[in-house]
Amino acid sequence: MVLMLLPWLGGCSDSSDRALNRGAIAASEACATAANSAASYCEASCRRLAEPDSADACIAECGEAQTSEAALCDSPPDEFRKSCGADDCTADIRRCVEDAGSQFEMCTGGCDAGNTFCANRCLRQRSLQESSCGFLPTMAERGGVTLPTFEMGQAAFLPSLLDDAELAVVEAADQRVSSHRQRQVRFWPGRADTEVKITQVEHGFKFGVPLDSREFEAGDGRLEFYGDIARRHTSLLVAETSLKWRNTEREEGQLTFDLADFELAWAELLDFDVKAHVLLWGNPPPLASGSGTPEWLRDKFPNEELSDAEQDELRTLIRGHIDALVSRYRGRIDVWEVTNEMLNPLTSWFVDRLGPEVVDLAFAATREADPGAELVYNEWISNIFTGVGGPDAVAVRDRVNELLAAGVQVDAVGQQGHFAPGLVNLGIDENLDQRTRVDDYAEALEALAETGLPIHITEVTFAAPDDPELRAAQAEAIMRIWWGHPQVEEIIFWNFWNPLGPRSRLNLGIYDDDGNLSRHGEAILSLLNDRWRTRVTARAEDDGYISFTATLGSYIAQWVSSEGPVHTHFEIKPGPGVLDVVVVQAP
Repeated sequence: MVLMLLPWLGGCSDSSDRALNRGAIAASEACATAANSAASYCEASCRRLAEPDSADACIAECGEAQTSEAALCDSPPDEFRKSCGADDCTADIRRCVEDAGSQFEMCTGGCDAGNTFCANRCLRQRSLQESSCGFLPTMAERGGVTLPTFEMGQAAFLPSLLDDAELAVVEAADQRVSSHRQRQVRFWPGRADTEVKITQVEHGFKFGVPLDSREFEAGDGRLEFYGDIARRHTSLLVAETSLKWRNTEREEGQLTFDLADFELAWAELLDFDVKAHVLLWGNPPPLASGSGTPEWLRDKFPNEELSDAEQDELRTLIRGHIDALVSRYRGRIDVWEVTNEMLNPLTSWFVDRLGPEVVDLAFAATREADPGAELVYNEWISNIFTGVGGPDAVAVRDRVNELLAAGVQVDAVGQQGHFAPGLVNLGIDENLDQRTRVDDYAEALEALAETGLPIHITEVTFAAPDDPELRAAQAEAIMRIWWGHPQVEEIIFWNFWNPLGPRSRLNLGIYDDDGNLSRHGEAILSLLNDRWRTRVTARAEDDGYISFTATLGSYIAQWVSSEGPVHTHFEIKPGPGVLDVVVVQAP
């Protein structure tokens, strides 16, 4: 585990060796304090694991990482020590640590009882704030390293589709990026006059893809191909259908986890984070191939008007379903989409029988089964499903705010990202020249942001416009709006490879049927792998460091010492000020 330890507080003079030592000691102490908080967050995450032996092993690994990281805090090179050495630096550093502790107390005071996710989020924020008082130490390793390869794609020509008002919205989103997707960095290789190649190898932002293992056959190589293209560009895997009620309880009382167990093992092998879709969804067949409700449940409660006893029975079944899934995968699945399309009149099966309060029930049951999981309210919005009714972004905002006011513990709002004429999603061919105006969508996104919650962009597909060049322009513009919004925390591509998922006839995939990039896929990967991926080659001059602007994420730095090639790994996470990445024990 690499610990994120953030910037030296600058502005001081190197007046004496004694002052230099005081500043270095204070920075090292702040570094160790941040390591302790990061270890506490790590251990809290481990305690969520359902298996005690797994939790104990995980906690032991946290302790080993803390010991290793704390040892690195002791050795800032002389060049770095000289960057800030006067007496007031020591006071600033210690005040910074104290402020982080005070903000942690305020944060946890706002968490609802039983919401471990909220408490852990406060703990993580504390470790980031504390590390802002010191520096990020990183160990140099001998030898070269092979860097991953990424398709660079090809940017779209936005004026081919967007008018001036839409282009202005995209440009405004671009202007906001530096405040929440980037960080100013100084890299200290430990010696002057050294040329260093610095490459971002993974995004800190969560890009994701789904997996439905039923779409693959053993031995045909398709799953391996999908794993390769998905993992190179994304880090989050969504269990698309395996955890829906219809697939985990195909017959009443007979729980089946074969699909989910396989998918989680596959995700963990490839080092994906895992998100589950979805616990409660009232979509009837044939509207979706992976309907949310099993046939036996629909047969058991065929009528919307239920007696009190029938309502109690249905509530008991819902609680049992949620507890069985969430408890089984506690600590392995960090995020659950608890409900899906509860405002959609086509998917109102549960609401029709139990009223809107069924959402409260579902969130409470999920929180009880795993207090540390992030819980998402997922919904479509008619603003992008052009041509049909249903809830718009304002309706979703109002419903989420109503839930929050009632004490329902919603941690994030999910917005389905199918940009298409609405009837296409019902299997009806429509004119694909229809599209959502980019400026109109930006207003819809802002309405969702008024909940104050993080926003998950789920199930992203671009079906319109029909012309490939225009579709590429639409896709790139929408992606840049998401990237520029500080509350958007993840983007999930629903047809990453075109043959997978519904409506592949519309050529939705970033990769086409033959495994080549589609035109809008080229535009999207030009963002992920060019515009939003940092690469720097520069020389550390007499001041000892290389200064650059970095997109948040994981990095490898390489250079050549007198003893041969050297490399180091480090991670740039969010935080204030300039991040000093300090190479210690360099050969």
